[in-house]
Amino acid sequence: HVTRQAEQLRHFYGLGTEFVGLGIDRIDYTKGIPERLRAVDRFLEKYPEYEERLTFVQVGVPNRMRVEAYQRINDEIDELIDKINWRHQIGHWRPIVYINEYCSQDTLAALSRLADFCIISSLQDGMNLVAKEFVASKTDRDGVLILSQFTGAARELPEALLINPYCIEDTVESIKEALEMPREERHKRMSRMRKTVRSNNIYDWAASIITELTQFEFFEA
Repeated sequence: HVTRQAEQLRHFYGLGTEFVGLGIDRIDYTKGIPERLRAVDRFLEKYPEYEERLTFVQVGVPNRMRVEAYQRINDEIDELIDKINWRHQIGHWRPIVYINEYCSQDTLAALSRLADFCIISSLQDGMNLVAKEFVASKTDRDGVLILSQFTGAARELPEALLINPYCIEDTVESIKEALEMPREERHKRMSRMRKTVRSNNIYDWAASIITELTQFEFFEA
């Protein structure tokens, strides 16, 4: 089902390029979306041999649009994508496909399945479930996770390519590394991450909390 939907989405959004990158976020100023888009722009500028070979899909789920700060970041993202696509577009190819709407879990899983790499460039974040969902979607163990060092998931998933999202060149070089990583290395890293995601589920998390609590000595008042 997911594989079939992935192919439908590939056709619908015109993702016929050799490589597909992915970002999935709520529209939020902590998620580092402009930084990520600037990195894609810089990557194509620095490595023009990837023009017409790479399409980056950014899912931006609208969030708190009545709050001015969120409206500003939404406008900034719209403007950036227009500029980047205008700068690099060749014929029918445009480097960034923007899905600015709510997507079902099935759609997100299908997009994750077809993507060659996923960038999570949060400037500050908690665990970040997108990282784990991307890994969980990769049943073929093929794909690369590019992950901000400022997420909780970075501690659990050291096999990801860890980045400082404030450093555009860091992200640029990680995109290049992801696209040129040998299949065997991709499989090895993804297999380890999938094992981690499987073992660190909510039941194990709850058990570990209870175990830690039992280590404390509680004194009656």
